[in-house]
Order: sequence, then C-alpha cells, then structure tokens
Amino acid sequence: MTSQETKRIKTGIIGLDEMLDGGIPEGSVVLVTGGAGCGKTTFSCQFVNHGLKEGSNSLYITLEEKPEEIKENAKQFGWDLNKYEKDGTFRIVYYDPFELGEIIQRMTDLIVVNKIQRLVIDSISLFGLYLDNSYKIRKELYKLVEALKQTGCTSILLSEIPENTKQLSRYGVEEFVADGVIVLYYMSLGNGAFRNIEVRKMRRTNHKNGTYPLTITKTGIKVDMNEDMF
Repeated sequence: MTSQETKRIKTGIIGLDEMLDGGIPEGSVVLVTGGAGCGKTTFSCQFVNHGLKEGSNSLYITLEEKPEEIKENAKQFGWDLNKYEKDGTFRIVYYDPFELGEIIQRMTDLIVVNKIQRLVIDSISLFGLYLDNSYKIRKELYKLVEALKQTGCTSILLSEIPENTKQLSRYGVEEFVADGVIVLYYMSLGNGAFRNIEVRKMRRTNHKNGTYPLTITKTGIKVDMNEDMF
C-alpha cells in the first residue's frame, strides 16, 4: 500500500496532520517523547478528543496522574472528556506501574471488548519502576508494542526524555520498536518559553523533515508549518 493509499488517523493538531501527509497511518504505535513541560499530555488529550468527536472509541491509560487530574487538564482547552465517558465511548483507567505483569493483558482485553480505535499510555517511562534491569525493560516494551499492533488500534505512547541527554526515550529502545517517533522540544529563554516539534520517523507514510514551531493555545496545540526552524 502506497503512502497515498494508507488510511489516516487525524490527530486534530493543526499543522501536524499536514506534516504527516494527512495523519498517522491507521494501526500505528507512535512514541511521543520530550522533556518536562513540552506538551505531551496536552498532545495526547487533543488526539483522544478529536477521535471522540469523530466517533472513535478511545482509551486513556495513565500510570502516573489520576484520571480526574487528566480530565481537569483537558477542560482547560474546552475538551469535556466526562461527556464521552458517560456515553461509553471513552474510558480512562489508572494502573499501578508495579503491576506491569498484568497491565498488557488487561489493556488488550479492554481494547478488544470496547472496540477501541485510539489509545494513549501516559507514560511508558514508569515501566522501569517495576523491572530491575534494562534487558527486562526492553523485553516488556517490545511485548507491549507487539500486543498493541495486533489489536489494530492507533496508539500514542508518551515517554520522558532524560534531562541533559541526546536520547529519544528513557530506555533507548522505544524509538526502535515504535512505528513512529514524534519529538517535542521545550526551551526556556528569559521570561519566555519556546516549543518545537519534529517527526523523527513514521513508517508507511511520507512526512515533513525538520523542526517546526509549536504553540499551546486556549484551544490546544498548533504547529506553524510556515516556519522550519532547522
């Protein structure tokens, strides 16, 4: 299937879908990574909210923040996730990262039973709390990604980039097993903050190369496609 024939899942983020030649290829597992304050949770909520508006059943797995905190953050941008939760098209579930051995099976069961089309895991960086060495972490992450691909849903995995490093992920393997990698950058300068976005890779599609300005407005994230930073 060519890039033009691939079915697209629109993120709802102005400018990003253009960068991706129309959207994320359906069924992809995409790593969205960056440091603190770069907009990862806003990105994921916007992705979910756009899907819900289009009628796509969505699931948000949180390993850190409580579900109510995620929903309250979404309300700042006018996204009422409670409405979709009440009508059964949206589910948000908190899992203890120390229960990793059960998470993958429980999650895939939820996806299949509820016919989930969009999934967010926030964040996979916490998986390492449960495992005692890098080999086991990489093995479990690989199993997670393979399980998600088998369900056919389009998934966003959030990951923290360690400070003062050039790594793309916490454990250095996530970017290789994922179908796509989107990097969010945050830089503080004086009294201002500057954010940028880069599609580092995306299988089964053409995509724009380079880093573009990203802004977080009252209605969500926007990408300025008119200004390539690098």
